[in-house]
Amino acid sequence: MIRKMIDVSLRPLKRKIHFFKGMNIFLAALTAAGAVCLVLAFLSLYFVIPFVQTKLLYILAGSIVLSIIVSFFLFPSRKQVMIAADSLGLKERVITAWYLREDASPVAELQRQDTKNLLMNNHLHRAYKINIPKRLYIPAVLLVAAAFSISFVPGKVYRQTQSREALINEMKAQENVLEEKVKEEAKKHPEMSEEQLKKLQEALEKLKEEFKKARTEEDALKALARLENHLEKLQSQDPLQDLKELENVLAGTQLTEELADALKNEDEKLLEEALDKLKEEMKAAENQKELAELLEKAAQNMATDSMLAQELQDMAAAAASGRASASEITQSISGMLEQAGENAQGKEGIKQAAGEIGEASGKARRAIAALDRSVAQGDSVQSGSQSGEQGNQTGSQGQGNQGSQPGDGNQGSQGQGQSQRGGAGAGEGSTGEDAGYNEGDEPGKGRAPGSRKENEYQRIYVPERLGGEGNETALSGQKLESGSSTFSEADGAPVQKGAMLPWQEVISGYREEAVQAMEQQEIPPGMRTLVRDYFSSLE
Repeated sequence: MIRKMIDVSLRPLKRKIHFFKGMNIFLAALTAAGAVCLVLAFLSLYFVIPFVQTKLLYILAGSIVLSIIVSFFLFPSRKQVMIAADSLGLKERVITAWYLREDASPVAELQRQDTKNLLMNNHLHRAYKINIPKRLYIPAVLLVAAAFSISFVPGKVYRQTQSREALINEMKAQENVLEEKVKEEAKKHPEMSEEQLKKLQEALEKLKEEFKKARTEEDALKALARLENHLEKLQSQDPLQDLKELENVLAGTQLTEELADALKNEDEKLLEEALDKLKEEMKAAENQKELAELLEKAAQNMATDSMLAQELQDMAAAAASGRASASEITQSISGMLEQAGENAQGKEGIKQAAGEIGEASGKARRAIAALDRSVAQGDSVQSGSQSGEQGNQTGSQGQGNQGSQPGDGNQGSQGQGQSQRGGAGAGEGSTGEDAGYNEGDEPGKGRAPGSRKENEYQRIYVPERLGGEGNETALSGQKLESGSSTFSEADGAPVQKGAMLPWQEVISGYREEAVQAMEQQEIPPGMRTLVRDYFSSLE
């Protein structure tokens, strides 16, 4: 009786003690997580750690969830609660009554009654104060605040981290685009067989796995190039031709001659009878071996990437080793022929679907190839705006100095003429700073040595056919003394066989083609390095 009375009376106090204990666990976990976050934030200054702020949030969230789970199961014991109750003015009455709960003496009964009266008339949980020591929450707050503050400081790998984050975001976006494209093509071409649709989905899943492992733009471009190569193989699939090759091989022997005739006449009844007969004849080991040789020969006559060829090779291996019974082999042949027929019906569907997905993959390659340029342009725009502000200040000071000196009119005219000549040589999209740039410019004449070149704004003419098969177009222009040339459109007529594009876009296109070519061909690693270094030097 006294046990139940003590438990019920001290239940509110027990909850409050449990909460205080949970707060201590939470702050301890937060302090540990803050220390881990601080280390991670410091590492992000010297190593590429993409989305470090997000990782810090995940660490904190994980520590909070873990502390809640742990504190939920760490209830305060009955003894701890009774000691806490006695410390609030009961002077060991509760713990004494608990130890005397089995004592039937009058003194023990009086003591238990006294304890019961005090517990019923006191609200101990209200007297219990929750005081969290500063040593628990101040370190946690400081560590978390310091970690997030450091994570926003640009470190030595700030530029590389930006590029990695942009790459991850773009790969994720392109994954979603391609996934939606696969679903769209599946609805658009319901005639595709389940196996053909499965091949498309497997190609997408493989791309996702390679994207997860990708650390550079080149890795992502290679993954997309492999996807496009796989899609091209799916487009080239010809199930009818594969069935024809199988039929020709099976027709060359008495064992499978009837099966070949059934395939040729496309007669399901004859096919079923021929498979039943083959099943009986396959009970002989020599016939099973002969069938394995025929299936292997048929697989060799097909394209290496044929769906039917791989199935034939698997069945030939099973038949030759004796792992499969005659019934299992003939059942596998029946299922294979049925699947081949479904693939033949969906031939045009898979061809069109793979083509559409391949086009989407090409767009993804172009988007990923432009990432480094877009990040660089962001840095250049910021740097250019700062340089422009400094240039405006310098120009204002220069004008003031010129105005204060008499006889500078000819110098001003000369400067204006130089500016005009420099402007005549500037390409479309170039800035005033880039106009008339020469490598040997002296300080104070044009751009200073070491300044940005026309990496971001210079444009070049790109013909419609890079192979030189396009029509020639004559452009009017003039030869300058510096050796450079200018052009102008005759009578306002637009150039028909080309366009003015930023030169880095053109280089990106060539780089994509080079990466895809290296993926399709066997090229020594040293040559791959030379190709990568070449395109890197152009940027």
